[in-house]
Amino acid sequence: MTNQSLLDLDSGQPEDGPPPSTATPATMNELYTAVEVIKSNYVTKEEIALLAGKLDVLAANQQAFQASLLAFQTHALQTFATKAELSTAVYQLTWRMAGFTALLLSAGFAFARFL
Repeated sequence: MTNQSLLDLDSGQPEDGPPPSTATPATMNELYTAVEVIKSNYVTKEEIALLAGKLDVLAANQQAFQASLLAFQTHALQTFATKAELSTAVYQLTWRMAGFTALLLSAGFAFARFL
């Protein structure tokens, strides 16, 4: 009996496929086709240049967005009002609302009267 490793469980089994010398031309043709499919998965220099151009556009758009966001934040920080200005604005809006309500009521009464 020959010495065998405990890990060598398949030493007495035949190999899984035919030996390479008996490979058929059809099998070799399938292998060549598979290799061509794998080659087609590579990116060409033109595609890389196209993607690089798109990335440049995205980077420019991101910089423009960041600049507009910074301008908005700066404007938002500079916009504030004092209590007196707020009180005056609320007072004016209250009277505008009262005038609009009176106008609507008088228009409603005039419409009802002419019917």
